[in-house]
Amino acid sequence: MPAASGVLRRRVTLTAAALLTLSAASTAATPPRAHRPASVQDVAVCTPQIDNPHFSNGAGSVIFKARMSCTTDGAIPTVNLRVQGTLGYVPGGAPGQPAQGPPSSAATSDQTQTVPTNGQQVTFYTPVPDDPKKITAGGTYVGSVTFQIVAPAPGTVGHAQGNYVYVQR
Repeated sequence: MPAASGVLRRRVTLTAAALLTLSAASTAATPPRAHRPASVQDVAVCTPQIDNPHFSNGAGSVIFKARMSCTTDGAIPTVNLRVQGTLGYVPGGAPGQPAQGPPSSAATSDQTQTVPTNGQQVTFYTPVPDDPKKITAGGTYVGSVTFQIVAPAPGTVGHAQGNYVYVQR
């Protein structure tokens, strides 16, 4: 599904369940507790924006960026989001005519960052900026990420993939 500015946006819902189960049981040895709700649940929703792979002169490599934003219905100000990126490579293609087929992995990344739940974007790079391996071959590339909220509690895993694009230096 092409999107404006070569950016693919997909909404993937992640649930961070900050679940606190409170027992209202009392015994003769335990004084009665004040009434509390049976559980408290806060939900965060994270949305990826996958930029097309491109050659970055600053990085000296083909890279792609995943810009993640999260929002919440509850009182969670931030979540820790783990994003595992894969820069896939398919030999061949031409400008405007990317090759198709299953990609091989040209680079990977595994990063966890704190993301505010006010909708602000946080950028995750593949490969990571300090990666000594430089991807310079011309050909077709595609970026994909798997992501999960890991704190304050584990959440549902999400996945997003960008467009296949031909990249030359």
